[in-house]
Amino acid sequence: MASFGGICFLLACLLLGTSSVQGDESSYRDVCNKTGDSYYFCIDCFEEHQRNDLDYGGISITCARDSTLVAHKTALDYSNNSTGSFQDAMKFCEPKLDLAAKYLEASLRAWREQRKEDTIEFIDFCSSNFNSCTKRLSGFNFSIGFIREFGTVRARIEVADIIVSL
Repeated sequence: MASFGGICFLLACLLLGTSSVQGDESSYRDVCNKTGDSYYFCIDCFEEHQRNDLDYGGISITCARDSTLVAHKTALDYSNNSTGSFQDAMKFCEPKLDLAAKYLEASLRAWREQRKEDTIEFIDFCSSNFNSCTKRLSGFNFSIGFIREFGTVRARIEVADIIVSL
């Protein structure tokens, strides 16, 4: 039975032409081109998801949310394994990153409901919380990995904001 399904798929491809992945890939590259300096963050996000899904806004918001959750876990780990003002800064960041992720969840819901203005507003709230965290962290020495991780969050939030504004 499995080989019969494979044959059906092959016949469908031959009848309908090749898979539409290539066309979709060029279209999401066109969307990512509009993100400027964040092009590669945008491309990485779309390559992690199905290429034939044209929900650019939903995918970009999901990527930003996932990056924020990773940063939140990192901040939690740092705060549990540090002391003094550094621990205080990380403890300040934990709820800010949690709020940022929740605002991204709300923006995803608003985007799915086709409420563009609300989507943009929720992404702005997310960005505001994330930025208040990163301002608090200035002056500390971090590993390259930590800086890259937080830079990825910032870039992916910016990409989501640009894409839903198109």
